[in-house]
Amino acid sequence: MAERKRPDAGRVLALLWGTPAPPPGRGPRPKVTLEQIVRAGIDIADAEGLDVLSMRRVAERLGVGTMSLYTYVPGRAELLHLMYDRAVGPTPPPPEGATWRQALRHYAHLGRDLHHDHPWTLSVATPGLMMMGPNTTTRADAVYAALSPLNLPAARQAAIADSIDAYVRGACQGSGADLTRAGRDGGFTDPDDYEHWWNEATTHLTDLITRQRFPHLYAVWETGAFEEYGDSTFDYGLDRLLDGIAHDIADG
Repeated sequence: MAERKRPDAGRVLALLWGTPAPPPGRGPRPKVTLEQIVRAGIDIADAEGLDVLSMRRVAERLGVGTMSLYTYVPGRAELLHLMYDRAVGPTPPPPEGATWRQALRHYAHLGRDLHHDHPWTLSVATPGLMMMGPNTTTRADAVYAALSPLNLPAARQAAIADSIDAYVRGACQGSGADLTRAGRDGGFTDPDDYEHWWNEATTHLTDLITRQRFPHLYAVWETGAFEEYGDSTFDYGLDRLLDGIAHDIADG
């Protein structure tokens, strides 16, 4: 596999924040737009993951020649930055009159929704990896707007924002948000395959995980608690984190 080059920061920022147009000339009318290229990249990544994403695959999806895409985007690396910011999308505000805690909870759920709708974003959501575009910057500014009334030192605001972001990413790893990518890596081609596989495995696990051998785990397992993962589990951990932040703020 050819080594992938680090994208040029200036070029990425120009693509993210500008409105690049096809170069002037008398040539034929462009067959695609930058938005169509980015949308096609997202559709491919959503369906098959980042491993298969390439300029050639995007071109095939759009029905154009690969070289025509380079008029708009220098390569795959730059395209990925555009895809991520596009996937983040607009940032709806929290309900009017929301407290700082309610606002942070709102933005945490937006982050979880991002990873659920676009599982590939978990692979690139590490802070500093993706260049900040209009949507990601708006999202970050909204988080700091929620913290602003607390009059905390800037470093503490940054620590709180980073903690929330880290929790969301960690909670989504291995959850339904990450199942599509992880399932492919594990040999599953369809979400139903994963469920059938676990149903089959359960018939064997019931003979292996017994009350006598693993009494504490079994006591929780037999209640069906492990089948109740979802919003309640995500919110439980998030609320405990917010409790800790509130306690820290109260202590000054």
